[in-house]
Amino acid sequence: MLEDFRAFYRLKFPYGKIRPQQIVMMEKIFHSIKNRRNLIVEAPTGVGKTLSYLLPAIYFAERGKRIMILTETIDQQERILEELERLRPNLQISFIMGKNNFICKAKDSKADGLFCKLNRRCSHKPNRRTRCICGTEKKPVKIGDEIKYFCPFCICDYQKSKIECLEGDIVVMNNSIFYHIKEEIDVNRKTEVIICDEAHKLEKSIRNSATVEINPEMALRRLRAMAYYFAPSTLKKYLKRVRERYSPLDVDKLEKYDRDFWSIVERYVSGHLDIEGCKDILLYYGEEILETSKGRVVILGTLLDGYYQIRDIKDKILSFEENRELEREELRFTVDNRALVYLEYHYVYEKRLPDMPLTDFLDRIGSLEVIDDNFVIYRSGKSLLCVPVLVSSYLKRLYDDATVIHCSATIGNLKIHGLKTGVESFDTLVLDSPFPKERRRIIALTDGVNMKYQGTDRDLKRRRANENIFRLLRSANANTLVLFRSFEDLESTYNYLLARSPELKKKIFCYQPDMDGRDAKILKERFEREGGILLATGRFAEGVDIPGEALTMVIIDSLPFPVPTPLLNREQKLIKERLLKKGLDPKSAHWMSFLMTSFHIMASSVIQMIGRLIRTERDYGVVVIQDKRFYQWVGEEMKKRGYLKDQYISMSLSSALEYIPRFLKRFKSN
Repeated sequence: MLEDFRAFYRLKFPYGKIRPQQIVMMEKIFHSIKNRRNLIVEAPTGVGKTLSYLLPAIYFAERGKRIMILTETIDQQERILEELERLRPNLQISFIMGKNNFICKAKDSKADGLFCKLNRRCSHKPNRRTRCICGTEKKPVKIGDEIKYFCPFCICDYQKSKIECLEGDIVVMNNSIFYHIKEEIDVNRKTEVIICDEAHKLEKSIRNSATVEINPEMALRRLRAMAYYFAPSTLKKYLKRVRERYSPLDVDKLEKYDRDFWSIVERYVSGHLDIEGCKDILLYYGEEILETSKGRVVILGTLLDGYYQIRDIKDKILSFEENRELEREELRFTVDNRALVYLEYHYVYEKRLPDMPLTDFLDRIGSLEVIDDNFVIYRSGKSLLCVPVLVSSYLKRLYDDATVIHCSATIGNLKIHGLKTGVESFDTLVLDSPFPKERRRIIALTDGVNMKYQGTDRDLKRRRANENIFRLLRSANANTLVLFRSFEDLESTYNYLLARSPELKKKIFCYQPDMDGRDAKILKERFEREGGILLATGRFAEGVDIPGEALTMVIIDSLPFPVPTPLLNREQKLIKERLLKKGLDPKSAHWMSFLMTSFHIMASSVIQMIGRLIRTERDYGVVVIQDKRFYQWVGEEMKKRGYLKDQYISMSLSSALEYIPRFLKRFKSN
């Protein structure tokens, strides 16, 4: 069978030459699927891992196995689909995105999961009717044991994608969608192989998907908008005056504006009806009362009642100390007003809005009752966060008994990754980079600054680190990416560089806290085109490709150890307790729990940062780690634990200032 597979991938391979690493990876995946053995692969940039897992996936899919391919970013999903199109397999390829990437045909705006759930009679969903309202004979689709019918012209795009996934031979989706609908689209046909690309992002992605965030501010904002919309014209002019009085509306004015707004609504409603009874009247009469003059008062009274209850929840949340783990007894939140959901549904449908934050808030409040001990709950800003500590149990359930293959350019410690992502009894494969190693140097400064997030003389350390960065930039005179742990540190360095050399202002590009993926991409493209210095945080670094001489130096300002949070503290505590039960002494258990949490997060981020430099065969450059802790102990621990595969050299700043220009000059093109 292996010879048959070899003939298959040689025939199908779309490019001239297969790299040796690709052959090793393809055949290892082949054996894993054939023998039903889980596999974790670390394949550095340039190996060509996408083709290396797609070819065995196609081989087994053509022989009846159903394959699911997961990845985190839309860019990678598009690359996967492009490669699949180039390979032209005789298979049904399905692709699905999150619901908010589609347009809802019922309200002609961005789709929303809650609206879709509430709109049970939507004609754009599959249902039991055999003829569509447009007159078309519908097509049948089997969903589990049930037969439903859909119109090929009127079916919404999201539902169409789900139908295609039900019978797809290869299904491509992101990690979040995998969490939400994997079991739903497996109802007809069981997935036998799950391949996760960018697997180093899986744990965080699933945790984010399972996290419940309760933010009353979004619900209160929707309540105000609904009250203004449903208010009669006589009342609306008073509400408009209040809004104009506080415009432009900022955080400092919001609380007073909110109370003045609702005091006007309260005076109006109390002059006509008992506020407490409005919600019951609305539920009893429904749509019959909405368009009547009395109905407007009932609606406003219902919204006012909701405002009182949600404002009390907001005040309770803000009374909690930030970043303190909360006990379940402190979270007795209820909103006794079912009419709010009905009203928001009606409002969203009329206004063609893309979301239902009020109903979403009410749903999340209700979910607090079923949150188990795996969750840690704490206040962050104005929100209450309910975050799962361990996600391995969710993933084990979703994997079911499929063969699981994880691939990434940088995983680090494969054993810890497997434990955290629910992959049990797995084989491993670690491949070497196909690029010449002599074209890159990793430099650990022996006299760098220990940039621990806490400690004495923080300002003095920051100034010393800024001076180190300035001298490195001036000496190398290279297109440089400087990566920081926080935006506060980034801003400090930016101001320092301008103070030392004002002419640098035209050469510096800064990543901003409010930038989304599109903004970050535009920033990267400008830097790549114009050159200079790009200041960014580690979050920006993931997935950034800046090839060639557009980037020849990366400076890591500080090691990105995570700041302790209730989530991190609880995870360390759980791991430590388990290790103590296995017989480890307290000191060893504490050290291992640190390695599996804080150290694992930091080390994984550092190898992502280092990986930004060499993206093609012609790339070259230096990575300078300014944080002294890397030279003191972190670097060796990262090598020992399997995170860092390459050697690094240690030298003083003065030696680095002489060495770096000479090294870069060796490869610089004419």
